[in-house]
Amino acid sequence: SSATEDYRNEANTYGWIVEIDPYEPDSLPVKRTALGRFRHEGCWPSPAIPGERLAFYSGDDARNEYIYKFVTADVFQPGTTGLDASLLDEGTLYVARFDEDGTGEWLELSMSNPALAGEFSDMADLLINTRSAADVLGATPMDRPEWGAVNPGNGEVYMTLTNNSQRVSSNPEPGLTRVDAANPRAYDSDDDGGPNGNANGHIIRWREDGDDVAATGFTWDVFLFGSRGEDRPENLSNLDESNAFASPDGLWFDGRVNRGVCWIQTDDGSLRDFTDNQLLAALPGEVGDGGEVTSGEGQRTFIGAELGPDRLRRFLTGPTGCEITGIGVTPDGTAMFINIQHPGGEGNRELSNNWPLLGGLATDDPEPIDRLARPRPATIVITREDGGVVGA
Repeated sequence: SSATEDYRNEANTYGWIVEIDPYEPDSLPVKRTALGRFRHEGCWPSPAIPGERLAFYSGDDARNEYIYKFVTADVFQPGTTGLDASLLDEGTLYVARFDEDGTGEWLELSMSNPALAGEFSDMADLLINTRSAADVLGATPMDRPEWGAVNPGNGEVYMTLTNNSQRVSSNPEPGLTRVDAANPRAYDSDDDGGPNGNANGHIIRWREDGDDVAATGFTWDVFLFGSRGEDRPENLSNLDESNAFASPDGLWFDGRVNRGVCWIQTDDGSLRDFTDNQLLAALPGEVGDGGEVTSGEGQRTFIGAELGPDRLRRFLTGPTGCEITGIGVTPDGTAMFINIQHPGGEGNRELSNNWPLLGGLATDDPEPIDRLARPRPATIVITREDGGVVGA
């Protein structure tokens, strides 16, 4: 058989970060293999400061996978980057270990690491099998890392951990992972008598030692735990009906025109009897502004300061069955763009609305398919009635 008929070429095609140049629409996209091969949900840079190196942060979007950092070999110089002079070709790749005391370490993924030199034939072999290299070094398996974001105000890095049905409180069987300080919850979220792992997810954040993006150590805490408002003791962030959420996914800081709002988007299936997927606005503090707490499973962890409804609130909800994803604003902050993905239900197998049918509401009974009322994904634009800055 031909390699085009099976997965022999998978290592050459899937799992890589690809760079494009938006200012050169005719240029060819380029794979940046130095950032490793895994299920990148995205790649988020540290602030670009002339004369300093950059760090690029990525999550591996799968249960019990890892968080990575790539530090460039060269420093950033305005006007000298591009696909032919990219900073993403040369540098050092790391994977994160989150320790029980609220500190962490970036573990180097390279052939100069003695623990890896005998496991892989060369750096290409290591990069193709990045997950295996992270396994060897004992990185911390996380509750499905998805989006990241860097706070432009203080350089701290945030990463959504959407959920993990394979997290357990003790005695894990093959394929399951025990709770730890950075992933401290495994509980029955729907009261059916059985564990669901960390069904509601959380958002972790960290600050590099010395505020140096190339540091190999960091300090961390959990910014927010997703939960129903009435869930105790798992509602560690003390959410209420105005800000309860689950399965954080999209994450973005708008530091240009407002108060440094952190926007949180959800892709949730566990709270849909309470709220559809949503966009929340948060005013975060900083790593270490909270303290120690203990989860219902007896696991000690570190949590950020309680925000309350004045600093964390629901901004909007989407149509039934959708995911809220993608976000951006105009330079003056007066228009926000977000995406409504798979409205009516993922795959549209069971229609639950007609969105965005003109003249219809998301709460209306679905119109027959033969009347062209199938729900469709779309980008929406949000503006204020007074024309002001969204989120200000």
